[in-house]
Amino acid sequence: MAYRSLSREMGEPAPSKRLDGDAVLGDALVRELLGERLVGVLATFDPALSIHAVPMWYALHEDCVLLATGSRSRKVRNLESDPRATFVVHDSRPGYEVCGTSIAGRVEMVRGLEALDLVDRVHARYIAGGADEDLAVRELLTSDDVALRLLPVTALTWDERRSPASEALRARGGALPLVTTDPRR
Repeated sequence: MAYRSLSREMGEPAPSKRLDGDAVLGDALVRELLGERLVGVLATFDPALSIHAVPMWYALHEDCVLLATGSRSRKVRNLESDPRATFVVHDSRPGYEVCGTSIAGRVEMVRGLEALDLVDRVHARYIAGGADEDLAVRELLTSDDVALRLLPVTALTWDERRSPASEALRARGGALPLVTTDPRR
C-alpha cells in the first residue's frame, strides 16, 4: 500500500486507559460495552501453561461480570486451579471504529440452586422468551449449571471511535466492511 514507507516515523497510537478496583465497573465505556448484547472472550490459565480463550455470553450484575457455563467445561477446570481470568469485550466496526475493554480479575464459581437464577440472567440477555420451549435449545441451556462471577481488579480500555483517522475514514467512506461468515442453516 502506498501509505507505508520505511523512512516514515511511526505515529502514536491512542493511549489505553488503565482502571483499578471500583473504577473498572464505574467507567462509562466499560458500562456501555457490558450493557450491550455483544460476545466477550474469557481467558483462563490452562495447567498445560497455555491460555484457554473462549467466546461467552455475559451480563453485568451488581459488582461483577456474570457468565454461564457447564460444570464439565475446560474453563471451570482451569478456574478451579487458578481463579484468575481476563474478559475482553469489544465493539469493532470497519476502519478505526473500534472500542473495547480487557477486564482482569478473580472468578468465583457459583454452583447448585444458587447458580440457576444467575445463569438464567445471562441467558435472558441472548435468548428470546419462549425460545427454550424447543427441546434442543432447552438441552443446550440446561447444560450451563455454573455461574462465573468475574470480580474486576484492573482493566484497560481503548476507544478509537472519535480519533482523527476514524473520522477521516468515516467521512470518505474509506473503511472496508467487515465480512461475517454465512448464516448457519
